Amino acid sequence: MSRRRASGRSRCGGDLTAARGVTNRVVRRSRPTRTAPRRSSRGTARNAAVSGRRPKSKVRLKIRAGTAIAEPAKRFKGSDGQPTSLRLASGTEATTARRASKPAPAAPDRTPAAAAAAGGKPRPGVSGTGGSGTKGAGTQKSAGRGTAGAAAAVGPQETARRGEGRRHEPLMVQSVEVRPSGTVVSRRPIVKRKAVLHVPHQPAVRFDPPAWMLEECHVAPARAGDQAEILQLLAGLPSPPSRAEFHAAVDHPDHDSANRLVARLAGRIVGHVEIVPRSVRIGSGTVSAAVLDRVAVLPECRGAGHGQRLVRAAEERMRHFGAAVAFSRTRIAPSFHELGWSVLGRDCATPGRPTTILSRLLEGPKRDGEPVTMRQWRHVELPAILRIYTQNAVRFVGPLDRSEAYSRWLVSRGAFDSILVALMGQDRYDLHETTARIVGYCVQSGNRVLELFADPEFPGLEREILARACAEAIENDRQEIVYESSASDPLHQAVAGGESLVSANDRMIVAKVFKPLEVLTAAAPAVAARVIAAGIRETVELGLDAPGFRGSIIVADGKATVHAGRSGRSYLTLSDEELGRLLLGQCDPTEAAAAGRLKASTQVAEKLAMQLFPRMPLWCPMWDDLPA
Repeated sequence: MSRRRASGRSRCGGDLTAARGVTNRVVRRSRPTRTAPRRSSRGTARNAAVSGRRPKSKVRLKIRAGTAIAEPAKRFKGSDGQPTSLRLASGTEATTARRASKPAPAAPDRTPAAAAAAGGKPRPGVSGTGGSGTKGAGTQKSAGRGTAGAAAAVGPQETARRGEGRRHEPLMVQSVEVRPSGTVVSRRPIVKRKAVLHVPHQPAVRFDPPAWMLEECHVAPARAGDQAEILQLLAGLPSPPSRAEFHAAVDHPDHDSANRLVARLAGRIVGHVEIVPRSVRIGSGTVSAAVLDRVAVLPECRGAGHGQRLVRAAEERMRHFGAAVAFSRTRIAPSFHELGWSVLGRDCATPGRPTTILSRLLEGPKRDGEPVTMRQWRHVELPAILRIYTQNAVRFVGPLDRSEAYSRWLVSRGAFDSILVALMGQDRYDLHETTARIVGYCVQSGNRVLELFADPEFPGLEREILARACAEAIENDRQEIVYESSASDPLHQAVAGGESLVSANDRMIVAKVFKPLEVLTAAAPAVAARVIAAGIRETVELGLDAPGFRGSIIVADGKATVHAGRSGRSYLTLSDEELGRLLLGQCDPTEAAAAGRLKASTQVAEKLAMQLFPRMPLWCPMWDDLPA
């Protein structure tokens, strides 16, 4: 008896007291001292048979962070061996439905009435009221564990009906949340969720500037107190000038405070343009010119015509001090074309890797002749660099006529990092190039090659100078260099390889001719030289008829003269924009005639136009416009 009481205490975790004629009681503590051992498989099967339903099997779902399930549905088996379907919807929701297995056999009726009907005697301790004895105590202990007590209170048919209803209820995992402490799975009844409606695409709304922005701005020269506001406006440019560069502009040899124009609207500066006087080489002559630089308008004030008013005021200012032609670099060439400017071409800048460029140059043909020595320049060698620049500028249209005073100011600005020179002969400190002759130079600013020229007597030397520039870029760990020169320069092919030379970052060069007669007179010596080179000995005359100019050029005895007011028999009819392209060597008469931009009075006029005004390479040096 004492052993049985000790066994009951260890199993139930409470005090078990047995007395004669008194119903056995189980007194449970709030916290048991020992955990009940796991039941055996036979005990689980027996209790399931008594209760009339199969035990629940817990399906554990472990999802790691970042796990993606490719299949929409995957079947696996639970602990009870039954297949379970797991479906994961979009997002973090998932549904799982457990299929019903075969119904469990009905539990036998063990009541005294059923035993008497079957012809047997009722077993002691299995009564519905719970009799006395050791059998009853075991039954009470099973009821305390919650296995057979429920079946004793409910009939077997009711138990089977409720179990069948539960088996058909689907289980749904509503959301799975991964936390550092563990995975949290929340379950909810299946409900029909609302469809997710995506936000419709909003069409672009046309921006109409307010009325005060549409008022006509007042353009006037900048004042001394406007420097801070102008610097803030120019900060939005792709290459804004520094404060030191802005203040150093007063040191320019041709500086005039009236050449900086600003547009004011309601007392606020909304636009800016700077006019830089230059002397530009056209053929073998030189004409007075100007450059429009740093044209800028506030973003919120664009589209109201303030930029066009600024450009028109700048044109009047350039005509006032006698400029014959104006140039500008811009990315909005169509806006300048609407104002009568001629689109000449693009400002070519080709990027490339130094290692790749160096390998192409070394694989190319070698130059025949005496080897050269390359090193950094000295200030006393500035006249030699200016000489090489002048020898090469004759081949282009648009380069500046650099005087010695202008060249010294250009160097003093500091808008470069290094100047590499190539020497032929023994390298000594010489003022007059008696022992060593400078035959080439290269101007660099960071990873940009701004100018690279060689003496025309040494063809192919430019490739060696570029190879030396690439070698120095590799030593300085530069992954890219940008070669800037005329679009007709063959070194662009060595830099780009087989890739296209057209880049989205290239700017267009636009120009406008204010004095066609002066430009034609400056180009007359070069026109006479072309006639002599073509072998034409008779006198030729070609007239030009445009809305803004009417005149002709006559070449006789190797000399060219310009006559205003007459066009002659063979002449060309064209617009002012096309006339500017023709005088600046950027017009193909055959192409322009096919496109309808030019009309020749005779076939001789079209042939003469091709001989006298062929297409010339365009180049505007970037070194002169680079911010310091």
